[in-house]
Amino acid sequence: MVRARIIVKGRVQGVGYRALVKQIAMGFKVKGMVRNAEEGNVELFCECDDRLFDKFSETIKVKGDPQDMLSISVNELNVYKEGNKNYVNPPTEFKTFYIDYGDKLTQFEKESLERSELAIVAFDSMKKETRKGSGCVKDKIVDGHNSLKEEQRGMHQDMNLSFDRLDEKYGEFAKKMDSMDKSIKEMKDLFAKLVNHFVKE
Repeated sequence: MVRARIIVKGRVQGVGYRALVKQIAMGFKVKGMVRNAEEGNVELFCECDDRLFDKFSETIKVKGDPQDMLSISVNELNVYKEGNKNYVNPPTEFKTFYIDYGDKLTQFEKESLERSELAIVAFDSMKKETRKGSGCVKDKIVDGHNSLKEEQRGMHQDMNLSFDRLDEKYGEFAKKMDSMDKSIKEMKDLFAKLVNHFVKE
């Protein structure tokens, strides 16, 4: 069994971190408590099976978007196991894992605050999923645009080829028509001369 005090530094207050830690702890069957500490830090006391402790402490190292001020972002996790000089005994013995909101709030207020923190975590998760989805949509739009450009290029090439063929085919036809036109004029002139010749005789 491992007993430890953990000080978490980063953007961990006002972003639902305590509620997230509680959910993770319950999933790992860790006993203990989490609370806000000085300087914007969060303090945890936990006890669990030695094999689970490393997984638990890695899982609570949440790395959010550093640009998003509403996103959980752990910068540093200081672990002080029982026997370390920075370890202090927890304020109570633990039967479960809970969030310590202090003694000034009623039970109803504590439960409401925890639900609010869970809502913040859920909202952050939805934002991340939406960003992923919008990235996919953007990629699809770009792919569609590129595909249309390729189709357009293909159409232009086909049209140019068709016009070249038309020019080639009807260019010869136009030459033949021009030649026929000249022949018809020559025949007309000859016919006119022939008529004039007969008229004079």
